[in-house]
Amino acid sequence: MKLKLKSTVDAEGKLFLQLPQAFANQELEIIIDSVKEKMLTPEELGYPADFFERTAGQWQGELLVRENLVACDKRIWDIE
Repeated sequence: MKLKLKSTVDAEGKLFLQLPQAFANQELEIIIDSVKEKMLTPEELGYPADFFERTAGQWQGELLVRENLVACDKRIWDIE
């Protein structure tokens, strides 16, 4: 069974959850996923409201060509 809850951590960093009785006497795996930050609007970023609509896809110069990528170090990340 999967249950998704949204809760707020208090000023002391404590999180209190009361689960449904169906979870009583069970071993649970708890996964904490932080809330994503609010995406800023173009105006909040200092652009006019229609800036991206007016400029995206408007290049009229010579054809842009992506060069071949060179080999780079492989990375192993601990965080998903």
